[in-house]
Amino acid sequence: MKLLKAALALIMAAALTQSGVIDENDSESSGSVSVGYSVSASYEVTIPANVEFTDTDKNTAIERPLQANNVLLEEGKHLNIYVKSQNGFRMVNNEGYIEYTLHANGSLISGTDNVKILTVSPGDKSGWVLLSFTSALSGDYSGFAGNYSDTLTFTVEMV
Repeated sequence: MKLLKAALALIMAAALTQSGVIDENDSESSGSVSVGYSVSASYEVTIPANVEFTDTDKNTAIERPLQANNVLLEEGKHLNIYVKSQNGFRMVNNEGYIEYTLHANGSLISGTDNVKILTVSPGDKSGWVLLSFTSALSGDYSGFAGNYSDTLTFTVEMV
């Protein structure tokens, strides 16, 4: 118990020393303390759920929103969101492929590199883009039976 009391006394003395005690033996009769608060940059990005074409909607655009919410950026920084297709906007299997298109707010997305689809500017708390997927199938598919797929990767960057 005596050891505990001694340890508490040392901790309290250290706390008083760090808090800037001014007493009658000090040459200065004032002191200062820093007051601050740290705010970290943050955001939430909701990417679309899986997109599955069926025989009934293969010629119809399937629309899905991509949203950035609760955006808090450092001064002068932007939040950029990119998309990249693993297979160049082709749903593939071992026997072949089926092409599809992706539009972001009406603009065609193409190629195999990351393509910027959304920028949230400093001071904006949210942003969104409407993604529109359309299969290139116009009639009955004459290829091979099976599952065809592609993977889209979304990348978020603060710059």
